[in-house]
Amino acid sequence: WRSTAGPPRPHDGARDALTVRELTEPMARMKPVRTRAIYAGSFDPITLGHLDIIQKALLTFDVVHVAVGINPLKSGLFDPNERLDLIRRSVLDLELGGPRELPPQVEIGAFQGESVIKYARRIGATHIVRGLRQSSDFDDEFRYHGILGRLDPNMPMIHIICRETFLHVSSSTARELASLGEDVSWLVTPSVEAALRGKAKS
Repeated sequence: WRSTAGPPRPHDGARDALTVRELTEPMARMKPVRTRAIYAGSFDPITLGHLDIIQKALLTFDVVHVAVGINPLKSGLFDPNERLDLIRRSVLDLELGGPRELPPQVEIGAFQGESVIKYARRIGATHIVRGLRQSSDFDDEFRYHGILGRLDPNMPMIHIICRETFLHVSSSTARELASLGEDVSWLVTPSVEAALRGKAKS
């Protein structure tokens, strides 16, 4: 994966705090590609369902840019830096890029204080990817599609349905079950599972 939020963090749990600018400023060295899709969300934390959407998007687009949206008015379980780190770790857990090697066709970034459309333009995205899990998602996505279409009618939005195995997988379910001491290995990767257990103990 190619990160736009700074160099990869060590995997021993030690992390330096990132400034908002470091989190939200894409790398100027990003190579031009034919298609770059942005997949934005809170990813608090990233789940196997999210990873399924990313893997499917990679079958269509040259690069998939996974963007963590930061809302300062909402306090999540994991801070933005932790979410970015868990995205990296989850890819390593799946060994999509080989042992301790992140695949270059995926980028990781974060944005705050701007719309996803504005951020998409800033990183040179050609498409927006959205995931669908169940029928109730369609109403929300239909409204979202209309809003983004008014902001930029030239930015296509592609909806991807996750595998049936992950239809009931969500970040909120993972957080709730982990806080109750239940097994969440069917919801998240081992790295995220360990992080959730750590939060439950603190």
